[in-house]
Formats: sequence, C-alpha cells, structure tokens
Amino acid sequence: MNEFRLRLTAGQVDDYAAATGDRNPHYLDPAYARRTSFGGRVLPGALVVIAALAAVPAGWARAATGLTARFPRPLFPERTYRVVVSEEDGRAGTITVREGDLPVLAIEIVRGGPSAGAVRPGVTRLPREPESHEELKRGDVFTGSYGLPRPGALRELADRLGAQAVPDALLGALAWGSWFAGMRAPGRDAVLSGLRVREAGEPEDHDPRYAATITTADARTGTLAVNASCTGTGRGIEVELRAFRRRRVPTAGRTSATSVLPAGERLAGRKVLAVGGSRGIGAAIVSVLAAQGAGVWATERAPGPVEALSAEFGADRVRPLVLDAGDDESVRAAIAALAEDGVRLDGLVLSAGPAVLGSALHPDGVDTIREFVDTSLTVALRPLTAALELLEPGGWIVLLSSGAVDDVPDQLPQYLIAKSALEALGRYCAKRHGYRVLLARAPKMWTDLTNGPLGGRGTVPVERVAATIVGWVLGEVSGTRSEDDGPAVLSPAELAEWSPDPRAAGALRP
Repeated sequence: MNEFRLRLTAGQVDDYAAATGDRNPHYLDPAYARRTSFGGRVLPGALVVIAALAAVPAGWARAATGLTARFPRPLFPERTYRVVVSEEDGRAGTITVREGDLPVLAIEIVRGGPSAGAVRPGVTRLPREPESHEELKRGDVFTGSYGLPRPGALRELADRLGAQAVPDALLGALAWGSWFAGMRAPGRDAVLSGLRVREAGEPEDHDPRYAATITTADARTGTLAVNASCTGTGRGIEVELRAFRRRRVPTAGRTSATSVLPAGERLAGRKVLAVGGSRGIGAAIVSVLAAQGAGVWATERAPGPVEALSAEFGADRVRPLVLDAGDDESVRAAIAALAEDGVRLDGLVLSAGPAVLGSALHPDGVDTIREFVDTSLTVALRPLTAALELLEPGGWIVLLSSGAVDDVPDQLPQYLIAKSALEALGRYCAKRHGYRVLLARAPKMWTDLTNGPLGGRGTVPVERVAATIVGWVLGEVSGTRSEDDGPAVLSPAELAEWSPDPRAAGALRP
C-alpha cells in the first residue's frame, strides 16, 4: 500500500475545461457554485481521476482496460488530499482519495492488456454553454461525434500531472464522460456521482461517434443513469454515468410568505436589516416581515434576487443592500450609507453562513474546520458590530442557529462549533447590550445549501420556519430562556410546528 498527496489548482481546472469543452458552472462560475450546496467551485470528477492515476505504477496504467470511479463527496481546488493505492489481485487495483478520514473518491482499475487499439476521441468543436433540460426521461437518446476540442492539450495536462502512462483512449473516455454529464445530460445542473469506462466490442473503422441512452431517470431524487457506446477506429468503449440533477429550489414570494402567517400591518413603520436575505431562509424571513408591513433592507452579494422580492412587495417594503458580509470595507460602506440616510433599525436578522460539508477531527481537516468557523462568525460579527449604532434601544436580533447545537451531528464538528459560538454571541448581546435576542435552532430545510439528491424530502418548508421567527418578533411566540435576561431559544420542533393564533389582534406586542 502506497500513500501520495493530491492537490489541484483553479488554473488546472481552467486548462482542463479548455481541453475538454467541459465548462459546467460547478467548476467555472464562482457565483453559480457559491449558490449550491458545495458553496464554491468544485473539481471536475474526471480531472481528479486522471490526477489520482498518476499515483499508480506505470505498468498498471498502461495495462488499464477500464475503471470504475465513485464520488461520495465533492473535491475542491487548492485543497490537499491523501491518495492511497492498493493491489487486490493480479488484474485489479484500487485508489482511495481521502480528505482527513473521509473518502471523497474511490477508483477500481481493471487491467488487461495495452489499450492502444481502443477508440480515441477525435477533434470536435463543442458548444460553450451547457444544456438545461426541463425534463429527462428513461429512453431518451443522444448522439453525436465522439470528440473533444483539444485532445492533445488533455494529453499534455495529464502528463504534467504525472499520468504519462495512462492511455489516450482511457483519458479521452474519462474526459468525454465528464463532458457529457456536465454539458449534455443532465447538463448545467449535473453533479457527477460515478462513472465506469471499459473496452467492449470488436474493432471498427469509421469516424468516432457516440450514442448515449438514459437508462434511469428518477424525478423524485433527480438521479440519472446513462449508458453510452463510443465507437470509431479500434475497439469500442462503453461509458456508464451516474449523476444527480440539481433541482430548482422554490423561491420566496408573497404566496409563500402568507401561507402560515396571514398578511397584516402589525410591523408597519418598523425597519429591519436582514443579512443573508437574498435566498433560502433569509429570503423567506424577509418576505414574511414585508408581508407584515415592515420595511426590510435585504443584503445580497450582487444585484438580482432581492430586486425580484422588491418588485413583488414594493420598494417601500423590500430594499436591496449590496454587501459581502465577510468583507469589512463592504459592510462598513453599506451601513454608512444607511446611517447617512438617517435609518434607525428596529431589528436585525443574521442568517448568512457558508455551505456545510462533511468533516472530521483529523490533522488534515484542521484548516477546513478553522476556515468554516471563522467564516461563520465573520459574516455575523461584521454586520452586527457595524449595525449596532443604528439599532434602537430595546431592538431585537435574530440569529439563525441549528438543532445541531443539541443533537450533535456526525461528521460535522465545524458546524457544531460555529453554531455554538454564534449562540454565545447572541447571549452576549442579550445580557450586555440589553437587546431582545432570538436563537432560532432551525430544523433541516430545503434550500440551495441543502439541495442534494433527496431534495426537499424530510425537510421543513422555509416559509414555516420564517413565519415562526416573525411570530416571535410579533410576540406571538415566546420560546424558552435559561436565564431571565438571556436570549430566547426556539427549538427545531417549535420552529416547524407553530401556527398563529387566529384571535391575534393588530397591535404589536412587546
């Protein structure tokens, strides 16, 4: 058994995309990737497989006639992973890539004889934009020329990564499979979870082409399976793909905002700053506050989602505020602009946070844990400290915590640490600044940051959680307190199950 280190850069991802035509936004579009459950750009699966193959003996690589790769977790540029190579018997070997103790890639290599006789992709121009399908169903067939824009550049990249012994046919099949999943089907919203490449059939002699058929399409989970036959000059290659199609998460709006708590004017004249208010639970809270008459400044990194809410609720109810909650200069400038306009705040909502991915207490994971905790606190502390001067005495603060604080989750130490620290911040604001503070220990909700293969199954709608939080603002929900002058706490069950009292009157209760 041998162990190696693997680290890929964003520049190598760009080189891979140029060579293969695989320009999926999960790899190349930081804004798109930031809105996903990954929280940032990820590595193309095929590129990682190629880099990992550099760790195997050259004889293995030259004799490879196929392989199977599974991706239980995403991999990211600029991170270091451990690669462990082991031989199972004379014809097979395995590669396991780990982040700390957690496996992120498993490869099984099948060795036969040299693959020089297998079909290689030709040179083909490919569209730069990925396809986006409203529906994909079992039996759908895709055909085309089996090729890549720059197969020679792919070969050069593989050589620079140390994979000189990997045959061109295998390199091409890996890259083409990744391209098909990320650019054709599922296309733009694809997350590759596994692929299998193997030589098959008798030698042929014609221009390289492919025929791919969807064999499984599960609308409930978004999972998709594709079998492709790639033929040309030499033996054919079969490529099997397993992918997840990220489904579109429902967006907040007037209908969802009034589905639990009927519209009213009980917060008319109240002014609120919502940090992280452009999507997910943050946007849902903004919508419910606006539906109750409040004027809300909702933050966003770039114009777009908050403007849509403003158009629906009116500019007097929802106002965009462009800022990066983690950037000191950006936060100071945005809050200064509010101060110059004479804005005084009655409430502050802090719901921004990074994507949550698996981790472990392992020396290799220390930086990942530290960065997550640092980011989680920074995106709360910067806007909180800047906005305190605008918050009226007796004002209120909502901090989005999690049920993980009580129900310690497996493989998420960084999440527990960050939310516990956030709650300590809320306790300080209640006890030392005298603000009315809510620690909302949210249940699992269906948002962009949790949009995995099960989608919304087993989750609580964000509008229900948001309505309960606004119910606390209105005085309809009390929560629990461990000390008289401490923050209120709403449990996951309370946030998921509360319903408004139909007898509640129009006046705002303290």
